[in-house]
Amino acid sequence: MSWAEVSPSRYERPFDSIETFYRAVAAAGAPLNKEHYLITCTLQLSPLPPATAVEQAWKALRHVYPQLAAEPETDSNGSDRFVYEAITTTTQLDSWAKETFHVDTDRTANDLYEQLTPSPRVHLYYLPSTSEVVFRTPHWRIDGIGLHHMQSAFLQLLADGTVHPIDGTEPSRLCPAVDQAVADSDLPKTIPLDEATATAASNKELQPCLTQTENGNLMLPTLPNVLPTTPKRILRHIDSATTARLLDACSAHNITITAATHAALALTGLQLALHLEKKPDYVGFNPIDLRRYLPQPWNGSAAAVSLYHTGLPFRIPLYPAQVEKREEFIRLAQEFTSLYKRNLAKEAPQNLFDFLPTYVGRVMQVLGAAPPDPLLAPAHPELSSMGRVNQLLKTEVEGKEWTVKVEEWWVAIEVINRLLLTQKSESFQSIKIE
Repeated sequence: MSWAEVSPSRYERPFDSIETFYRAVAAAGAPLNKEHYLITCTLQLSPLPPATAVEQAWKALRHVYPQLAAEPETDSNGSDRFVYEAITTTTQLDSWAKETFHVDTDRTANDLYEQLTPSPRVHLYYLPSTSEVVFRTPHWRIDGIGLHHMQSAFLQLLADGTVHPIDGTEPSRLCPAVDQAVADSDLPKTIPLDEATATAASNKELQPCLTQTENGNLMLPTLPNVLPTTPKRILRHIDSATTARLLDACSAHNITITAATHAALALTGLQLALHLEKKPDYVGFNPIDLRRYLPQPWNGSAAAVSLYHTGLPFRIPLYPAQVEKREEFIRLAQEFTSLYKRNLAKEAPQNLFDFLPTYVGRVMQVLGAAPPDPLLAPAHPELSSMGRVNQLLKTEVEGKEWTVKVEEWWVAIEVINRLLLTQKSESFQSIKIE
């Protein structure tokens, strides 16, 4: 699914499997004027450059990542696709910036997170009263790792005061869909699987979700028959000294900080769980970044504005025996470490890339199936790790025009189902959990 020039300055490609999945998930909230997984990401800058400088950096960012301005369209056959119109005049660029760059003198980033309605576009908000800039985007356009790359490029463009010429080169930087990027890679591949074999392999991968046990699944109590209202975020900030101790402790036990966070989340959720006497299984999905498997340039910053990840299901029994909580924590963290470190390109247990599009389609079918009782829908804690943010996003950026310091960074998403979604990031020598 590569981009094709269909007429002068117009480029198109179909949405791929993971984009289609997230678009379907997002559309579920449309009747409520909401969007599942809608992303809000905030940078608090010191000093905050003038609005004109930030707008210019936004225009320059489009030149680097033209997919920011790609639009979804539906053709006469009902098929969805991405469409990009190349910039040929400054008037076109100014018009795009006018529609996507906003100065809001009264509200905070948290206000925007709670109050803004969905849009299919990527928007940037400039908030002079709090020295914040806020990126707002649907998840079907970008993922967390891509967001880091994009914001890193934005800060450098801002610090340098970059003004890119309108030279017609931006279509060459449009990202292929992940299915195409995988097909173009040198990943080990078997003979192409027929649909029946690919579906069987997908079902094998999805056994943690498809299997039911007598213990049931971990369920958190939720309010019955309540529609989603205003989204809320709660931030837990762990200071740098405590973070260092946590990292040392994880290293000593050969576990990752992400796995340790996930284990702690599971045990905390267990304390609040319904039907605790059944010793439930913890069932969920782990988001996995796919960039490390892809060829250059799509394994780095060039693929910032793209959706290059997938999700792997898991089923882990909680408290299978009466053990000390510390022992149970270590057991869970070790299991999650193995899950997160799995090499998806290895034949054992399966090479996921042999059937990735079919697998994503089956995930959509499984997760989209309505339960017989709405109150039996999944209601468990989930974790999405943003990784080590400051490996890509510097705390201070020096440029030709400005030296910009990032005082604060946070990300939050809108959720319209019963899941308790937690974002974990290691940033600026500390850990943040939202």
